[in-house]
Amino acid sequence: MTPRPHSREWYAALARDLGGYRHPWTRVLDGPDPELIYDLLLTTHLTPQTRVLEAGCGHGPDAARFGDQAARWAAYDHVPELLALARQHAPQADFHDWNGKGAVPPALRGPFDLIVSRRGPTGIIRHLPEVAAPQARFLYVGPRLTVPQVQDRLAAVGWTVLGQWQISVQARVPTREDWATRCAWMEEPERLSEWDAQATAAGLPYREERLVVLAGASG
Repeated sequence: MTPRPHSREWYAALARDLGGYRHPWTRVLDGPDPELIYDLLLTTHLTPQTRVLEAGCGHGPDAARFGDQAARWAAYDHVPELLALARQHAPQADFHDWNGKGAVPPALRGPFDLIVSRRGPTGIIRHLPEVAAPQARFLYVGPRLTVPQVQDRLAAVGWTVLGQWQISVQARVPTREDWATRCAWMEEPERLSEWDAQATAAGLPYREERLVVLAGASG
């Protein structure tokens, strides 16, 4: 039986079958990657003195790509199979098994100058006052144009949104199977019928969307 999307078993299957936290469908973008703004903001805030905490690191692509630009790159995830891959891809980083709930593990209490979340987890926001250094920044990218819990949780811990970007890029999937896989990933089963109503010989057009948020402690 296929594991429920976004269950621990499902993430473990991604690690086993795809070699990491990767989208298991084919897509074609008709514009720039919608996460380029996140990449730019991340590199802008990295220095040889920056201490980084990454929430939901998956198989460690960001730690491998950006970690050598920081003084420290610590990260966590709750899927052992993904963490094992992350340790292979970025042996210089510091990885921990945690789901962002409950008490922060001692090794992740920082302080950190930059807290980042590329793959959607927002639980770390509740812990920002505990893990953040003075003048720290929080950088997030999520899979929709609006992610209300980000702003709500930032406000609850007294952090201010310094910048917010909504990116929408024209894209298409070539097959119905790809569209069904994406609908399951996004937990949007109601959109499956769009294939029958709107698909052409080139596939189904849709919008690839991202929300990028940069925040800092108020005051």
